[in-house]
Amino acid sequence: MPRSSRHIAAVALAVIMSLFAVACYNAKSGDTEVYGIARFKLPVVPETGSHRVMVFSEMHYQPKFESQDVPRLLPAPDSVPVTGREPQYNSLEEYREAAIPEQIAQGYNRAHAAELYSVNCQVCHGVGLAGDGPVVPYMTRGVVPANLNSDATQNSTDGELFAFIGEGGRQGYALIEAGQPSNSPMPAFKYLLSEEERWALVKFLRGE
Repeated sequence: MPRSSRHIAAVALAVIMSLFAVACYNAKSGDTEVYGIARFKLPVVPETGSHRVMVFSEMHYQPKFESQDVPRLLPAPDSVPVTGREPQYNSLEEYREAAIPEQIAQGYNRAHAAELYSVNCQVCHGVGLAGDGPVVPYMTRGVVPANLNSDATQNSTDGELFAFIGEGGRQGYALIEAGQPSNSPMPAFKYLLSEEERWALVKFLRGE
């Protein structure tokens, strides 16, 4: 390298080092500020992660919990949604007598209910509700998804179906009613879907 080039490189290195000496650098975000007059980002070197150096701080790498991640982050006991508390049922007998609220029945949208089923139920219960979703071949032990066309399902009352959807199926509800934690592979959709959405699924299961 010519002498002049070495001199320029040395000066540039000195300038960079002096910037680091006076700059304020956030090791987590890469945000860098020099004397309050210049702001820019530098590479972030995390302690853990799949990349040695991340130039951009991606939301993908930030700690987070999805709604169905384990452990599931449930609402605080006795908390009330801003939309108001839905009716509380203490037994399957009480659920059995429950009917679809009139305002929900009047606002029923089959296309929306079909989308709810597709997103939340189809992977286990299948396109035709026969309990033959794409995940079934991988369920080698324990209970398998119910055939929602069966007499057991179709002879259940609307309130019973609402209970099973909300509490993780028949198995989940039976365990919860017995005071035991549910080990059902079906999640308790009362934590994932609104009251209106769960009643819409009941109507959808009826073929409406």
